Amino acid sequence: MRCRFCLYIIVAAAPLIAFAQQPAQYPPRKLLIAFSSYRDRPKHAQVYFYEHDGVANGKIVGSIDTIQNRQDYHPVLSRNGKICVFASELENQTSKIFVYDMTQKKLVTPAKLNVSSGALLHPTIDGQGKTIAFAAWDKTGAGQRWDIDLYDLPEQKPIAFTGLNHVKFDERMPALSADGRWLAFVSNMKGGLGGPDIYLYDRTAGKTIALPEINSPNLDVTPSMSADGNLVAFASDRTTGLGGRDIYLYDRAKKSYLPLPGVNSVANEQSPSLSPDGRYLTFVSERFKGEGERDIFVYDRAMQKLLPTPGLNSKREDMDPCVIVVE
Repeated sequence: MRCRFCLYIIVAAAPLIAFAQQPAQYPPRKLLIAFSSYRDRPKHAQVYFYEHDGVANGKIVGSIDTIQNRQDYHPVLSRNGKICVFASELENQTSKIFVYDMTQKKLVTPAKLNVSSGALLHPTIDGQGKTIAFAAWDKTGAGQRWDIDLYDLPEQKPIAFTGLNHVKFDERMPALSADGRWLAFVSNMKGGLGGPDIYLYDRTAGKTIALPEINSPNLDVTPSMSADGNLVAFASDRTTGLGGRDIYLYDRAKKSYLPLPGVNSVANEQSPSLSPDGRYLTFVSERFKGEGERDIFVYDRAMQKLLPTPGLNSKREDMDPCVIVVE
């Protein structure tokens, strides 16, 4: 048993060891982070953009203009950095999905994207900025449940698909891989391990894949994937964590969890976002050493450490990060 345990540790840590032993092969990469914050509007969050050099320096480089009494949150960037999708809610109205062109610096939301009378939340987009997925509440003919919708942005029309949504269960918190094939999501469907569980939908095969090796009897939520869908980061409050919710990273090919030394604490860690290359991880933490109640942290798996992020966090809440590598 002791030898098997040692072998497991060696195999699970192998990618991290390779990073650590050969740092010259992993020079820092320039990062772009989209996030939501109450820094300038204490009652309504706004979307901001932050550039980081991948080492220790960074700065706010812009934001999405908003209006009074509108809250903008959960921004997600396409891998090519051209499109940002986010959820938005005008006070006393249901939430909608907005599309922002990063080059033109303006909203380009298709009129037919928000035709539903129910709430639309948690948008995600593929690497080329062509396919959007989001959670839709109380769709016509679907009952009062959360379902996932797909939308073709260039064609400005819904994408038909089968094998994902269920009438009697919720499907929500979608996350598209950059290659567009894999869609991770959270569901309470029958047959899970307990509470909300994470599943994968293969858009090529048109079928849902259970992930019992990832899930627990507790809460497993907010998945994020590497570009090819192999690495899956998520948050869970399972009893084996350090406290509250913790961040986990699973390698589907190796069928093992990858170590994240320094990421989790006794406080809540949540809302992970994995860069498409799998090297960088952003997340939200309520640890005491932050600037405010909730802060965003950037973790470099190659260097096995949290990176300094000057100017990223504020005294108010900062949340919903999404990170990409700027080519």
